[in-house]
Amino acid sequence: MKSALAALLIAVAILPPVYGKDDYHGLPPAGAAAQGATLLTVCAACHGMNGIGMSPTHPNLAGQGYDYILKQLENFRSGARKSSVMNGMAMTIPPSPEHANLKAIAAYFSQLKPMWTYVAAVPVPATPEQLQLGKVVYERGVAAEGLPACAACHGLNGEGNGPMAIPALAGQHAPYMLGELQRFASGRRTNSPGQVMYTIARTMTADEQNAVIAYLATLNPEQVLGTGPKNFTAYAQLHGATGAPKAH
Repeated sequence: MKSALAALLIAVAILPPVYGKDDYHGLPPAGAAAQGATLLTVCAACHGMNGIGMSPTHPNLAGQGYDYILKQLENFRSGARKSSVMNGMAMTIPPSPEHANLKAIAAYFSQLKPMWTYVAAVPVPATPEQLQLGKVVYERGVAAEGLPACAACHGLNGEGNGPMAIPALAGQHAPYMLGELQRFASGRRTNSPGQVMYTIARTMTADEQNAVIAYLATLNPEQVLGTGPKNFTAYAQLHGATGAPKAH
């Protein structure tokens, strides 16, 4: 236990600075989720009214953090995150004061029941050795490679960190996660705070990437999503962070 904790602390120590507080938008406005339900005509074609992606390459949004979904919508609209599909889709959402429509859509998906509630997780073919490797990389990292633990930011159970706009990974489609990991590694996706995911993804070997994705497919989001601090102040109190969230 002590050796595992020491490895995790080493992995956290080598993480570059993360300015996730700049992506904190606060809690959804009152009534936002109900308003979001009226704006989903285009979104539902790929992500479903229940937030479950219609194909393995379309991410599940049900139960995902409000701040993370909102950040991605803003980034797709601004071009900070590139996608041949989503850049155009984000532009079809009617403009609104203070991004009210984007907030409404993010609120709607964030309050839905996660994937595990609807269907069993789709297993990823993997040997016991691969799953063990994935668990070690995810929970402890590989200090000798300068590879921090995924759990340092995404949580031991893949629950993410809502206030810091760090996505939940439990219950996500494995092909989508692997594709995004590879996009970060190649530099095609660049909207991670402080370029943390670029640094991490390009450090991982292909075996480590596949092993981590296989391990994540074993986690149950129904048990873990919705936990943790719900605002930046609570996060700061738990983790000794300083500074105030960016005003929006």
